[in-house]
Amino acid sequence: MAKAQNITLKAQASKGNPEEMVVTIQGELTLDNAQKIKDFLLATLAKGSKFLVKISNVDSIDLGFIQLLQRFKWDAQQVQKDVELSAKLTDDQSQLLTRAGFASIITLKN
Repeated sequence: MAKAQNITLKAQASKGNPEEMVVTIQGELTLDNAQKIKDFLLATLAKGSKFLVKISNVDSIDLGFIQLLQRFKWDAQQVQKDVELSAKLTDDQSQLLTRAGFASIITLKN
């Protein structure tokens, strides 16, 4: 029997600016949740003009998730919207992204 995936996806308007969306992504950021994450990011893109994507409390992460984030950034750029990414990751997770060449996509904050 497959294990239930733990993931939190939330988007809400910033208190000071309704066009600025704070996007929270937590949990199992893997290919198992890729479709759910993709659908969430596409729906979120229509809700604002600037996005602050905050990644934290990461149980697991893989490069498929990073590819979804990159696609989100490109989609936003095509419609003149801004995306700022930040992540609180473990040292191992940070090393994975750095070694794979994705350190420039996310501002890695430990």
